[in-house]
Amino acid sequence: MSYVFDPDRLLQLGAQHGPGYRVASPYPHAVIDDFLRPQRALELARLFPGADADIGWDHFGAENFEVKMGCAREENFPPELRQAIHDMNSGVFIRFLEALTGIEHLLPDPHLSGGGIHLTRAGGHLGIHADFNWHEQLQAHRRINVLIYLTPGWRPDLGGELELWDCEAKACQRIVEPLFNRAVIFSTRSDSFHGHPRRWTSSQVNRQSIALYYYTTSREEAEIRPPHSTLYKGYHVP
Repeated sequence: MSYVFDPDRLLQLGAQHGPGYRVASPYPHAVIDDFLRPQRALELARLFPGADADIGWDHFGAENFEVKMGCAREENFPPELRQAIHDMNSGVFIRFLEALTGIEHLLPDPHLSGGGIHLTRAGGHLGIHADFNWHEQLQAHRRINVLIYLTPGWRPDLGGELELWDCEAKACQRIVEPLFNRAVIFSTRSDSFHGHPRRWTSSQVNRQSIALYYYTTSREEAEIRPPHSTLYKGYHVP
């Protein structure tokens, strides 16, 4: 079976978006549409487990901070979804990320800690936050987030737009609509504040996404902070 992405196109995308990625505001990021092979993306959306699927969903229900579902138990995923995640933890994909971001020696996370698949139902949301910065099992620094949206036919009335905030969590700097087969890739630091605080409105359609994170064993001295869990605006951050 071919990769869920086109390897040759990935090389082109890395070269095309790399310069802009590194100077993007409020922190390095890129938004890339039609990211996966179109038919494979449609297949993943069709097979994406629903809220009632017996896959071991984790339920997050901290109102005003995080109301969503997530699962990192790849052994319970449909085979096609599991293979897609393996493809995006492959050397081919890592080389693309290194070319795009300029960050060398990236490591995938076979544990999918905090990642895997995410599902948001009516009323769900994710408050503005900076992600955990240290992976205890890998003994490595979190460096890159890759989010791939798999809700066909997204409309503005559904909500759930990704917001990128300034590095003091004072104001939103960019809004990214979760369009089908759109990838958002950004550098994760202790001040990379983001979230989707506008609540999902539909009880018929779910917000579906793949979330994958990448690490290095070292990082720039100026970016090193003591290990911390998720930092939420309004709770850990004023």
